[in-house]
Amino acid sequence: MSTQFSAIDVGQKVVAKELIDILKQNLVFYKTAKIQKITAGSNSKTMVFRGFNKLTLATAALSEGAVPVGQNLTMNNVSVILSQYGDFTRVTDIAEFLYDRSLIKDASDVLGIQATETIDTVVVNVVGAGTNVVYGDGTVTARTSVTSSMKMTSTLITRGIRWLETNNVKKFAPMPVIGNSFAMITHPNVVYDIRLDTNFIAAVNYSSPNPANANRGDLFTGELGSWMGARIISSTIAPSYGAAGSSGAYVYGTLIYGAGAYAVSEFQGGLSTYIHTGGVQDTSNPLEQFSTVGWKWMGAAIILDNNRLVRFETSATLNGTTA
Repeated sequence: MSTQFSAIDVGQKVVAKELIDILKQNLVFYKTAKIQKITAGSNSKTMVFRGFNKLTLATAALSEGAVPVGQNLTMNNVSVILSQYGDFTRVTDIAEFLYDRSLIKDASDVLGIQATETIDTVVVNVVGAGTNVVYGDGTVTARTSVTSSMKMTSTLITRGIRWLETNNVKKFAPMPVIGNSFAMITHPNVVYDIRLDTNFIAAVNYSSPNPANANRGDLFTGELGSWMGARIISSTIAPSYGAAGSSGAYVYGTLIYGAGAYAVSEFQGGLSTYIHTGGVQDTSNPLEQFSTVGWKWMGAAIILDNNRLVRFETSATLNGTTA
């Protein structure tokens, strides 16, 4: 459903020259996905990701002159059907006339934030449903059994890294987002407890711009540090389940994963934006009483390999937005 900027929003009021900044989310899930485009003329909105299973090791010595039995390749396919998302807003002609700055530009900024946060949420809703889960401190087997004392610790992070390394999961190649590490994304309330963990390595210890620091590296937006090969990033789009734990304990999901854990398929060109003003051929707006600003995205996310992804569901010391 669209919204509308009208004259009642701005008329007969003193309006500041600059808007109050919109509080944006830290977006990381789309950026760490394996992106696959569907080009025009593909005749399908279903994307198939194809892979092959490993062969057993050939540890038996060959006999002289004897041809070995050989092995057949086995294929592993996963597919996803793309869906379309989008929204728009109307800006009335009176509002544009009365307001002393461009409402079209303002609407574009607001919708741009909505679009990117929507896409990241679509991705995390899929990635956050992986099959490898550790509940609480690992002693319980359900989200409803997580108690308020079961918080995220450096020990649990190390356990997640162990899972990835045991499955020979590759780290992300050097890139601005992660950089030769596994990714760990969690909610700010969980981050609070991690920062209090005495074993945690603070971001300042490895991000120094000093060339003499061999462990220096650029920090990604929302990143707070590193532990045992995982770069830890704070994002409010990380899974959050509310008071779903034992006795109403709040539960948060922490995702630790490596390269190739999941993918995003989208139409070639990605996110599209649209600005339409009234014209002589527009019979739906014959008096040119409004303009529209909108966006549209056709895409979907899919887990490629659950063995490259683990989710921890823990509580946190602080919950909600109370300071």
